[in-house]
Amino acid sequence: MTKYREILRLASLDLTQQNIADSCNVSKKTVNRVLKKAKELNVSWPLDENETDAVLAEKLFSANLPTRLY
Repeated sequence: MTKYREILRLASLDLTQQNIADSCNVSKKTVNRVLKKAKELNVSWPLDENETDAVLAEKLFSANLPTRLY
């Protein structure tokens, strides 16, 4: 799973997207997507303890999932 909390934490330290990607073992594109979406939704570091990576994944990207119509 993507380390959303760590991406936001490292971004708050003004690391480059490439450095964040290397540190979190994800692509620079993933870092860019996470930071862009977090900015759109006003999600920033520091985060509450209950905002786990799973919670952040849903918050940041659940709207991108297609809705099934029956």
